[in-house]
Amino acid sequence: MVEIRAARVRSLSEQMNQPAEALRQSCRFESDIATPPPPGLVSLSFDDGPEPGATEAILALLDKHQVPASFFLIASKAQRHPELAALVKAHPRALVGNHSWSHPNFHDIPAVRQASEVERSDATLAALQAPKLFRYPYGNASCEANADLQQRGYRIVGWHVDSCDWAFDKTGSIDAHEAKICGVDKANREHFIDHVVAAVKARRGGIVLMHEIHPNTLAKLDTLIERLLAEGFRFAPLNAAEFEPSLR
Repeated sequence: MVEIRAARVRSLSEQMNQPAEALRQSCRFESDIATPPPPGLVSLSFDDGPEPGATEAILALLDKHQVPASFFLIASKAQRHPELAALVKAHPRALVGNHSWSHPNFHDIPAVRQASEVERSDATLAALQAPKLFRYPYGNASCEANADLQQRGYRIVGWHVDSCDWAFDKTGSIDAHEAKICGVDKANREHFIDHVVAAVKARRGGIVLMHEIHPNTLAKLDTLIERLLAEGFRFAPLNAAEFEPSLR
């Protein structure tokens, strides 16, 4: 958890302090989708699974509310928990995505290891007949990995709304520094659901990033879905035609 927090804080700080053109040319942050989402549509996505207990709970909530979601699986974890990966694959409202083999920070590893991460995860998840959807760990891309992924037929999936569930601690609050870089209003620093709903409303929908591994996220997910439905949002899978312009 500490590693995830540190990597995301470092990445967000870099995005805030580097010129946009320099970031674009370096391909470092392909996951931040600047183009508008389809109005009124939300696509839920969960990284870092499969996670025993969490995967099953999320799938049950998808059934309860009749909404779809995407699961970006770490391939080594899918190999350790094949029964959970199979549950996601078999679920009619779930899509399997690729989240690398072992979840390294692609900004910190050489191109040869980046290629290995893609190759190993591709081979493992192929057994699940997973669609060619890839999300970078921490959202940190590289030009070399982008080219490799595109050659393999993948689409790079980022997000319009980062829930920042990694920054909200188990009490449901976020500190002032991380609230600033996550764009969490002061009024919502102790209200995870209010933050996510406000962010979705500000973008008028979009792909929402969350993680299976954070218990606070799972505890609030049922209410979050209910709130978004009450606000009039509809839910759609990532492979819906409306989200095609949002994929890289």
